Amino acid sequence: MSVDVYIGWDVGGAHLKLSQVHRNGQVIGAYQYVSPLWEGLKVLEEALAAAAECLPASSHRHAITTTAELVDIFPDRHVGLRKLAAVLCRVLGTNRTRFYGGRAGWIGADNIERYAPEIASANWHATAKFAATRLAEGILIDIGSTTTDIVPFRDGQPCHRGYSDFERLHHAELVYTGIVRTPVMAIVRQVPVGGRWQPVAAELFATMADVYRLTGELDERDDMQETADGAGKQARDSARRLARMLGTDMFEENGLDPWRAIARYLAEAQLQAVGKALQVIWSRGDVDPESPLVGAGAGRFLVKKLAARSGLTYTDFADMLTCPVDVRCEAARCAAAVAVAQLARLIEWA
Repeated sequence: MSVDVYIGWDVGGAHLKLSQVHRNGQVIGAYQYVSPLWEGLKVLEEALAAAAECLPASSHRHAITTTAELVDIFPDRHVGLRKLAAVLCRVLGTNRTRFYGGRAGWIGADNIERYAPEIASANWHATAKFAATRLAEGILIDIGSTTTDIVPFRDGQPCHRGYSDFERLHHAELVYTGIVRTPVMAIVRQVPVGGRWQPVAAELFATMADVYRLTGELDERDDMQETADGAGKQARDSARRLARMLGTDMFEENGLDPWRAIARYLAEAQLQAVGKALQVIWSRGDVDPESPLVGAGAGRFLVKKLAARSGLTYTDFADMLTCPVDVRCEAARCAAAVAVAQLARLIEWA
């Protein structure tokens, strides 16, 4: 049976992302759903039910990549992957579903146990592999809500030194920083205030979503998670949470300008952290130091800044796609989901 549409799924611990890619390679649609899996598997089932409304009536196949197995409701990643696969196969159908196994290729539901280490958290590999089919060489930087992937690629293949999260952290290919969920306390220990250094509380009072609301760089479509205190998402709410990080309060009469300045400092600190990891990647010599930076994910605006500072060409993930104008941003936001669907078009389905 011919396949009309390939559905790519990127199953994360905080979001569920999917893409629809026509057999000719055109991206038809891309969608993101909030899915805080730490609240239980029912959250994934609810997100899948909502996503089902986007599934086509025509013949289709499902290509899946997942990082959700690391969520701490599971005792370990192996168990997590097994339970996730059970839910996904039950909802999507075993016969028309394949899991992306990176270096191991495509894995059917009956081989999940055998290839669990290859399937776990391999979404970065799919995105870099796809980018390598579009550009001769470059460095993919995918900045999401929680993490950043930095993967050089050349001659059609990712040039990675690590594969597991443990290895990739060691090689600076995975940086645990993102533009929404990362706690402010994970970025700096102190900030400049009134001519002195003010220590930052080691408490989850504010996140980087608060920072980028204050800088005006957080797209509301990426602002899907609850705030640290469960309260509002206006700029003054973010300033109030940021003030609490410094052991004080935000007073309305002082306005937002002081807090916007602190937010800019924090944003710069995060950008420099990603930049330092990029310097490690450059130092390896895997790709030409003049090769472009490919920006993907909700935080790709940071990649654009890094490229400008380094005098390098910036390529948006959406620039490598054929898709309607109104799909471009969502496709770049859901890069791994788009990538697995694109790669799935190239394989033989039983």
